[in-house]
Amino acid sequence: MRCALIASILVAASIAHADETPQKKKLHWEGRMRFTIPEYIATGILGPLAVVEYFAVQPQDPPHWIGGVMFDDAIRDSIRLRDPRALTTSWAIADTIGTMLVLVNVALDSIIVPLARRSTDVAWQLLVMDAESYTLSSLVAITAYDTIGRARPPYADCQSGAVPGNECYGSLTASFPSGHVALGFNAAGLSCAHHMYQHVYGNRAADIFACARDLSLATTEAVLRMMGDRHYFSDVLVGSMIGFSAGFALPTLLHYAKWKHRVVALPMAGPSQAGISFGGAF
Repeated sequence: MRCALIASILVAASIAHADETPQKKKLHWEGRMRFTIPEYIATGILGPLAVVEYFAVQPQDPPHWIGGVMFDDAIRDSIRLRDPRALTTSWAIADTIGTMLVLVNVALDSIIVPLARRSTDVAWQLLVMDAESYTLSSLVAITAYDTIGRARPPYADCQSGAVPGNECYGSLTASFPSGHVALGFNAAGLSCAHHMYQHVYGNRAADIFACARDLSLATTEAVLRMMGDRHYFSDVLVGSMIGFSAGFALPTLLHYAKWKHRVVALPMAGPSQAGISFGGAF
């Protein structure tokens, strides 16, 4: 994993300097919506709130929901590891991938590369967009698994003592959705948004590669979480949807989509309905 991180840094550095004229080397914010004052206020309030919720709110005990749905049990039986050392290894690799995804997204793509291309403005815009996105996905994921209180896959076996103790560490009722997978796909979504619209590397093939790289890493992390018997398939599926929505859809709608006019609220009335509709053009 360290080699992959070093390789990504070297690729980004070479892209930032290769085959560009001095005029093209500088990165520019390409006429899109900048971070707004309401966003600064919301992120400044909700970001610390997410941290407090993570550390202060205790997961449900006993769980409100035990067992799999649809294909959960079949997928669990087919891919979960049973050797204690293999389980520990899968957790360590998954944690490393998750950490690497956030480091590449924030440190490399939002700070190092924009600064190397001489744009503190773009670096700042990307950083505050990252903060907003991580805040939203964290709040949704943490609130969901603390409230829903789904038991992790080995919960019943842990209660009966039928499995080794290392499967039973930590909270056993914070399974749905997977917070780690939400964070990984959040980073991947931000990567795809920044590279597709802001062209962070300034090279089409390299920007596409960055998006594909991070989606592959996030998917690998999700599979390892299931192999390590920490989550069901439905946990990682919903976690990935939360993370990618916050990482890709949120910055795209608020900043990257070139709206001709701001979104406007319009009254809507008829014989059997009344309400407000929202519209805009981009």
